[in-house]
Amino acid sequence: MIAAALLVCSAAACRRDTAASANVSADASTIADASAGDGAHARVKRGVKGGTDVTFVVVSDTHFGFGDIAKTNAALVSKLNAIGGKRYPREIGGTVAAPRGLLITGDLTEWGKVEEWEPFVATYGLRGAESELRMPVFEVIGNHDKVHGPWVEQQVSARHGGRFYAWDWDDVHFVALGEAPDDEGLAFLERDLAGLEPRVPLFLYFHLALLGPWSTGHWFGDGDFKRRLATILKGRFVVGIFHGHHHATGHYQWEGIDVWKPGAVKDGAHTFAVVHVTDAKMTLASWDYDRDAWAGSFTKPLR
Repeated sequence: MIAAALLVCSAAACRRDTAASANVSADASTIADASAGDGAHARVKRGVKGGTDVTFVVVSDTHFGFGDIAKTNAALVSKLNAIGGKRYPREIGGTVAAPRGLLITGDLTEWGKVEEWEPFVATYGLRGAESELRMPVFEVIGNHDKVHGPWVEQQVSARHGGRFYAWDWDDVHFVALGEAPDDEGLAFLERDLAGLEPRVPLFLYFHLALLGPWSTGHWFGDGDFKRRLATILKGRFVVGIFHGHHHATGHYQWEGIDVWKPGAVKDGAHTFAVVHVTDAKMTLASWDYDRDAWAGSFTKPLR
């Protein structure tokens, strides 16, 4: 496990082949927001085929609009583009494959303003061809993105087909749950998972923390949303959850589920997570893009 000091759409819902899937690499299937109808739930549940080999990267808290952080984000993009082909830490072994995409766990902007969102899009793009970033990006909002209203969330929703969305890479199912799963998000998750067999491997990501610093004192931390989330996930094969908000790099367990904080562009935790999933195991290695060096790793058997 990463040392404590490291701190470090299935068949379940409406599939879209237009704007909602515009951000997904060719091998992914996208599921749109919970506002879609439930007719798809009559379909046969999606199972596991085998042969999974998925690499992806995770960052958080890009905070465009804070000081000269745009320069830090630009530097990060160059490091993300260069991660493929690097040798993993010795304890993992092998070479990093080209990532399928980038997950960003919220606080895209400092105050949710138009003039902050525009450089985010210019820097990270959408499909991996509109900016310097050479991979698709799958972002969710954070609390900072809501300071001036829902405008940034509306832009994210337009890019991905809804406030909440999901997709598949090989056998692995990914669910983006916004700032955190509220009533609508929990309903979306429940409907989405209804189309999957329990053994399908899952990754969830959102912004707010489940435990530890900054995990209370807000709507998600002080309500019953976490309890309801745990109920929905009971009996599911959740490989892991990613969140931001803490501006730290780390790992902990919540309700028996591995949870990671990938680092943050704002403040000093300048790392991103490099995740590799096969049928047999999942590995996570944390790349420090200030030092150009690995900062820790985690290996988890999946069977």
